[in-house]
Amino acid sequence: MRILVADEISEKGVKLLEASGHKVDVRTKLKEDELVSIIGGYDAMVVRSATKVTRKIIEASKLKVIGRAGVGVDNIDLQAATEKGILVMNAPSGNVISTAEHTIALILALARNIPQADKSLKSGKWDRKKYTGRQLSGKVLGIIGLGKVGTEVAKRAIGLGMTVIAYDPMVSPELAVKLHVRLVDRDMLLSDADFITIHTPLTAQTKNLMGKDQLARMKKTAFLINTARGGVINEEALFEALSEKVIAGAALDVYLKEPPEESKLLQLENCITTPHLAASTKEAQEEVGSEIAEQLNLYISQGIAKNAVNMPAKLDPMLKPYMELSMKLGSMVAQLAKRNVQSIEVKCSGAITLKDTNILVAAVVAGMLRPMEQREVNLINALTLAKERGIKVVSASTEETPRFKNLIEATVSSDGGRSCVGGTEIPDKGMRIVLVNGRSVEFEPKGNFLFIEQFDKPGVIGDVGALLGKNNINIAHMDVARDKPRGNATMVLSLDEPAPADVIEKLKSVENIKDATQIILS
Repeated sequence: MRILVADEISEKGVKLLEASGHKVDVRTKLKEDELVSIIGGYDAMVVRSATKVTRKIIEASKLKVIGRAGVGVDNIDLQAATEKGILVMNAPSGNVISTAEHTIALILALARNIPQADKSLKSGKWDRKKYTGRQLSGKVLGIIGLGKVGTEVAKRAIGLGMTVIAYDPMVSPELAVKLHVRLVDRDMLLSDADFITIHTPLTAQTKNLMGKDQLARMKKTAFLINTARGGVINEEALFEALSEKVIAGAALDVYLKEPPEESKLLQLENCITTPHLAASTKEAQEEVGSEIAEQLNLYISQGIAKNAVNMPAKLDPMLKPYMELSMKLGSMVAQLAKRNVQSIEVKCSGAITLKDTNILVAAVVAGMLRPMEQREVNLINALTLAKERGIKVVSASTEETPRFKNLIEATVSSDGGRSCVGGTEIPDKGMRIVLVNGRSVEFEPKGNFLFIEQFDKPGVIGDVGALLGKNNINIAHMDVARDKPRGNATMVLSLDEPAPADVIEKLKSVENIKDATQIILS
């Protein structure tokens, strides 16, 4: 086969491809039009992050597979590749250690004022007292996102004598015990940690995960580190927090816009910045180049797709409409659970059970994991990733469904609690959520929602509407389901925009409201 290597990878990776009998052309820094003109002559393509594999390039190609030497596939049009029947795979493991080590390096740099002291000394000063640091032993490290990188950071921090706490609803308590990490909720992590490091993807649920309210809950002596994705931290809020000494400092390797150019954060002495270097070590580049080459060879020779990030195979026409619904159910039930997930049960009922519904189970699990997993989560690897996190996946099916032609239910068990949502297709309306924790509702799974657990008493709906109106939050749709009059009830509010965290906290204090949870479905 002819393989185009469009970005620089290790020489070892190129040789592995050539040793398997492939014709390999290394042609880097090509523009889109140049790639369009030559791509038709290749069967496979290897890129890193520099080359943008656009729809125009994909449609001009006869590619069978695209390999990404690294983790993120933002630079590849996955939709176009899937439509064209091209498998896309990445190399997610090669840079894990390098990223974890860079995180620890930034923690040490913050604790000991290393960049500032270096700059001061080189300017002719000798400010030993000004740059007195802090030792890490005995300090608390809070990790948001306990995936591959977060786990490696935890191991190294424990070795430095730190106490490690973590927030990741998609990690079972049993796995945390093995890692010697204490799982806590996000509020406790924010208030207790001396250092907080983020290791999540950028999704609708994690965008601005650290905003003004969250930064205000941190210790004034605490530090914030991000080597994951720009946009997870609200950069404007971080600038204000650092300028006003709300927190002691921050270290960033990733930014909302890269390069950050005119970012005000670059002006601050208490903000250490590096140009997206976490995965940039000789060893990591060697590893990802070799990893993607081995995966390409395996796929081309044996048809085994390792670390595939899309699924170009055609789906059963009956199941295809339920794929997106299944992912939304997984996302919704995970956000409802809040606490650490131990197991998830997916139950399919009705005519769809005459088909192989395993793909729907995988879709539910994928939707559940995506907000907290840095690696690309898809139908191929979802069950494996759940197992890595200590989450038990159970599936069940029955041809009988009393109310609907088909029904998919997702139930999460987490630290003694259970959350359940169910969805179906309703004629002339499309996909709808029809069950929340056993209560009947009906709404489209799209947009921003507030799920409010309440006592069904007069005035509650008015109090909620007044509070949201006072904060300029518009309600697009409301659905209330109750067990019985004046009993327990669930209020589902569809909002035009997400509600700020402080508004949700105020809702929880309203009389006869037991809990309020924001659900974001992109």
